[in-house]
Amino acid sequence: MKLGNRRKNNKKYNVKVIATVGVAITLIGIVGISIGRYSKDSNSKSGIVLNTVSAIEGSLNDGFSFIKKGVSSVFKFSENAKKVEVLEKENEKLKKEVISLKEDMQNRQSLESLQKSLKFIPENYKKNMISTKVVSKNDGNWYKSFVIAAGKADGVKKESIIVNGKGLVGIVYEVSQHYSKAISLVDSKSSVSFQLLKNKEFKGVISQSASEDENYKAEGLLEGYMFKTSYDVLPGDALVTSGLGVYPESIPIGKVEKVVDDKDKGLKNVIVKPYANFKDITDVVVIEPRNIK
Repeated sequence: MKLGNRRKNNKKYNVKVIATVGVAITLIGIVGISIGRYSKDSNSKSGIVLNTVSAIEGSLNDGFSFIKKGVSSVFKFSENAKKVEVLEKENEKLKKEVISLKEDMQNRQSLESLQKSLKFIPENYKKNMISTKVVSKNDGNWYKSFVIAAGKADGVKKESIIVNGKGLVGIVYEVSQHYSKAISLVDSKSSVSFQLLKNKEFKGVISQSASEDENYKAEGLLEGYMFKTSYDVLPGDALVTSGLGVYPESIPIGKVEKVVDDKDKGLKNVIVKPYANFKDITDVVVIEPRNIK
């Protein structure tokens, strides 16, 4: 039985070997024939082979170019990122310089405003004057009431006068240790005696309660009246403080815009455009009120 099995296995092995050798011989024959044909038709086939090789080579070159570009893009991105970082730092530096320049300009404007106000502040009031800023205001467009960053600790008193580089602004009505509240000329509770610059004998009073005409108030204009209807007052005439009451004399108020004769009340009313811009009050000077005791 064992001998029979061995013979069967040997037969199977021999068949496999013969088959393998046959396949090998066949492949060798095919290769040989192909080489022969290729040799005969080398002239006609070379173009096809070269074209195929060229196509493969072109594809490889494209692939390498793509990789090269990709690597180059990575390096360029890194370089650009560094450039952007440098530009951002320069931009921040420039912003700080611009802010610094604006602050310098604002300080210069504050100084100019102070210097202008010195021109009309009476000499005996200059030694105790206080330079400060407005830190808050009422709602709305006009600075009717506001708070300044100076109080008792700085020498501010109730009824201290507030001016800026353009003229009279208002008066302090409440004082705390470090802050003070004030009303401006456009507030309805404000009242100041004035005189015409061209003739100090022509006097009157600015009082926002003098008329009920809301149109003038909406435009930020001041209203008042002359003490006598015979006073010669014309549009364009300049008004300054008269020195009556707590306001020192000769502080600029504004210019006459319109003169209205009220025959029913026997008054000569004046509409005045103030020198101070009551939509923008920032830097101010506080001076002591006139001593009327």
